Amino acid sequence: MNPILSLSLSFFLVFVFITNLSPNNAAKQVLDIHGTPLIPGSQYYIFPASENPNSGGLTLNKVGNLECPVTVLQNNAMIGLPVKFTIPENSTGNILTGTDLEIEFTKKADCAEASKWLMFVDHNTQLSCVGIGGATNYHGIETISGKFLIVKHGSGHVYRLGFCLDVTGNCGYIGLQMFNSEEGGSRLFLTAIDVYSVLFVEANGNSAL
Repeated sequence: MNPILSLSLSFFLVFVFITNLSPNNAAKQVLDIHGTPLIPGSQYYIFPASENPNSGGLTLNKVGNLECPVTVLQNNAMIGLPVKFTIPENSTGNILTGTDLEIEFTKKADCAEASKWLMFVDHNTQLSCVGIGGATNYHGIETISGKFLIVKHGSGHVYRLGFCLDVTGNCGYIGLQMFNSEEGGSRLFLTAIDVYSVLFVEANGNSAL
C-alpha cells in the first residue's frame, strides 16, 4: 500500500473527530500563566492545567525497544524539562493560537539526534506518540511529518496542544495517558479523547530529567 495512503488511513479515526482545530480559527496571542505573551526562543515549562501548577512537567525516558530516552512523558513528581517554541522561518513573530510551531527541549541525552518534538508510531500501543530525535533513534519505526500548534481551551490561560499532518493538513489533539507505570510517566499521544490541557510557565533555568 502507498505509505501516504496507509498513514492517512491509520489516523482517520482520530482526525475525523477533530473539526475545530484549525490554524485559521480566531488566532489570538498565546499567554503564559501570568498573562504574558509567549516569546519565541524563550524557555517555558508545560504543566497540566491545575490550581497549583508547580509540578507535573515533561521529561524524557527510554520506552519499549528504543535505545535512547527520546519518548516524551509527563511525570507528576517532577518539574521536568523546559521547552522553547519556534515559528518556522520566523524567529521574531508572535506565537498565536493555530500557528505552526516547532517545539524542542532545551536539554537532551547525547544519544538523541535532535531535541525537537516529533511523532512516532509505537508498535506496542499502535498509537502515535510524542518523541524527540531523528532517524537514527527510530530504526524500523515510522515517524510522522507535521507541525505542532497551540489551541485555546476554556477560560483563563489554559491551552491544548495539537498536531497537523503535512501530508493531508488534518489536525488532532495531544492527549495524556499512562500505559505502563515502569515507563516513568504518562505518554503524550495523538488522540480525539483524553485531551491534555496545559499551562505555560516561564522557566527560571532549573530543570530535572
